[in-house]
Amino acid sequence: MDFASYQLWSQFEPALGWEDTHCQMQRGWRWTQKKSSISEIQGLSAQETIWQKVGKLAQQGVYEFHQNPLWLKHPRGCELVADSLYLYYEIAVVRDRVMKILHQYQASPYLLNRDILILNRGDEQIPTPIEIQVEGDSFQLFAAFDCIIQSPDCQIQIIDFKTGIADFDRRQADVYLLACSYLYPDRKAIASFYNLETMTSSEVITATEDRLNEIAHKLAQIAKLHQQQLQTYQLDADSFDSLFPAHPGSHCRYCPFNYRCAYAG
Repeated sequence: MDFASYQLWSQFEPALGWEDTHCQMQRGWRWTQKKSSISEIQGLSAQETIWQKVGKLAQQGVYEFHQNPLWLKHPRGCELVADSLYLYYEIAVVRDRVMKILHQYQASPYLLNRDILILNRGDEQIPTPIEIQVEGDSFQLFAAFDCIIQSPDCQIQIIDFKTGIADFDRRQADVYLLACSYLYPDRKAIASFYNLETMTSSEVITATEDRLNEIAHKLAQIAKLHQQQLQTYQLDADSFDSLFPAHPGSHCRYCPFNYRCAYAG
C-alpha cells in the first residue's frame, strides 16, 4: 500500500523559506538504495547532527522525568535524568545544552498535572500506520507523536517538542490532526509546538473537516507519486536524475549523500 508521513511530505516540498536548500535528489538517495547499501544508509541515519542529538535527548529527558515523577522535585533530579541518558558520554556542546534544558524543565515542567495519554521517549520504532481513506483510494499514514494530552473537557491536544531556533512547520501539525481524526474520531483535537530550549509555545493549530480532507488528498497524491517514481526507477535506473532532480548549492556540504552525488562537487 502507498504510504505517507510528514517526513515524506517535507522531502517532496520544503518548508517556507527553505526553498533554496531543498533537493529532490536527496529524497532519491534515501529511497532508491539497493539492498546491498541498506547497512550503509542505516549508518548514515545513525550519524546525527548536533541539533538532532540535542532534540532527541531533550525529549528523552522529558520522558524520564515523567516516568520518575519524584525526580521533578529531587535536588539531583537533573543529574539522575542525565545518568539515565548517559549524557556525560556526549560531546560538551550537546551535554551542556541538554543539561540546561533539563534544569529549565525541572523548574517549570510543562506537562506537570496534565492528563497524559501518550508520551513517547523519542527513540521508538516505526509507529503503527493508520489507513486513510480518500474517495475510494487509501494509503498508510505514519505519524510519530511526541505527546498527546487530554483536557478536562476531553479535548485532545497534540504537543510536538522542539529545540533550537528553527521555525515550526504547520504541515507537521496538519498531519498529526489528520491522524487524530482517525484515532479519536469523536473528539475535538488541537495541536501546538513547544520549544524545550526557549520554553515557548506556538499558537494553537486546528483544522476543519474540509481542511483535513485537503490534507488527506495532498498526502494521497504524494504517496502515489512517490511509489510511481520508485517503480519507474526500478525499471530504469538511468532515470534517476530526471525523477529526482538535483539542486546543488552550499547546502550540499551538509547532505549525508554528498560523497556519492555527482552534483555536490
